[in-house]
Amino acid sequence: MEQYQSPTRMLAAHLHGIRYEGLSGHCVEVAKMCVQDLVGVAIAGSQKRETEIWRTYYSVKPSLPQATLFAPHFPKITMEQAAAVNAVAGHVMDLDDVHNASITHLGVITIPTAFALGQVLEKSGRDVLAAIVAGYEAGARVGACINPSSYHYWHTTGVVGGLSSAVTAAKLLSLTEEQLLDCLGSAGTQAAGLWEFLASGAMSKALHTANANLCGLRAAELAGLGFTGAHTILEGERGLVRALAPEYHLERLTEGFDGPLRIEENSFKPYACCRHTHSANTCVEQLLRDRPLDPEEIEEIRDDTYATAVNTTNNPYPENGYAAKFSLQFCIAAALVLHDLSDRVFTEDNIRRPEIRRLMDKIKVQVDPELEAAFRRDPNQWSHRLTIRLRSGEVITRQVDYPIGDFKNPFDWQMADQKFTLLTDGLLEPACQARLLDCFHRLDEIEDINEIFEG
Repeated sequence: MEQYQSPTRMLAAHLHGIRYEGLSGHCVEVAKMCVQDLVGVAIAGSQKRETEIWRTYYSVKPSLPQATLFAPHFPKITMEQAAAVNAVAGHVMDLDDVHNASITHLGVITIPTAFALGQVLEKSGRDVLAAIVAGYEAGARVGACINPSSYHYWHTTGVVGGLSSAVTAAKLLSLTEEQLLDCLGSAGTQAAGLWEFLASGAMSKALHTANANLCGLRAAELAGLGFTGAHTILEGERGLVRALAPEYHLERLTEGFDGPLRIEENSFKPYACCRHTHSANTCVEQLLRDRPLDPEEIEEIRDDTYATAVNTTNNPYPENGYAAKFSLQFCIAAALVLHDLSDRVFTEDNIRRPEIRRLMDKIKVQVDPELEAAFRRDPNQWSHRLTIRLRSGEVITRQVDYPIGDFKNPFDWQMADQKFTLLTDGLLEPACQARLLDCFHRLDEIEDINEIFEG
């Protein structure tokens, strides 16, 4: 007989109990910043080839103007279509937020669902924020439970994404606690997302996020109609956790329910590449701020870091621009040569650029036992230590544990607004940018989120 205190049921009760009225002021501010960040990234990502393909895919299918695309002129399509396309646009540039301990991009698997469904239901900003916070909570807890051991094969954002989206939708649909438990069961059994796309830089990563939002919406709506799901989908003998993680931590599903919510541990990205490179990128930025460095005078660079970063981003020969976003060698070299790691840097021309290619060949990436031990003790600490040896014999070393944007080295609203403005320049008129920023800053005051995209 099912035990009430099973971890999945305990998590469902915790998630069901999240209400806007119970959120701290800091939690609300972080959630609003998460929304602004994802929408800005998605507006820029709406111009990418992957997003165009998804819009073409839906263009020949029946559609209704239900929910807004995060794109210039804010066209409307069906709820499901908008959630999927916005998820693709929000993830394709690798500029969306990250929750370190779970190694998960939580915004792109909650916010597209929250806005698409929230628009159909004419929900308030407060309702949407509470649903997003609950979705982050679900994905962060499950991701932390299965990582880092599952990360070798499984893209965490994809495999926990359906759960995050489902919880977000469940909150907006006002499902009962029992229905939410069924919703988790249906979402968890749809978990998917493999890292093999990295071998060729294929487009699958954005597919994972679209699929997660679609799975989550489906799971929540079905649960509301009485469709049941496995009540032990997480901890069961043939459940998600044991299937995905050789080493798992079931206690992370339920510990600290009385503490800060997981969205408050969220991090934002200043660089358009894999978050596992960001501490190394910040090392370069700090070094260049302190002194000029001529790339041609560099004899050797050693990047000491933790094993997950090495396994994911030690790629000295990326095949294309997207693969370069997952190459520490390219990111370090491009930062030193171009002093820039915005999306426009990640091109095949730059991969072949002689001065970048020569520098990439001088970079060695390796696991450092101390930094790996620090990561194991605190999965929020994604450290890199760069050691640069110059032809003169001089050796320069810089270590960064928490890069800019990390919740321990956070963005402020000025930085968040600047990122949004830079991403949407040329796509939105300045008056539209200003109006949207105002809406996001006071999202908790808006009675119907449809107002955000009108006018």
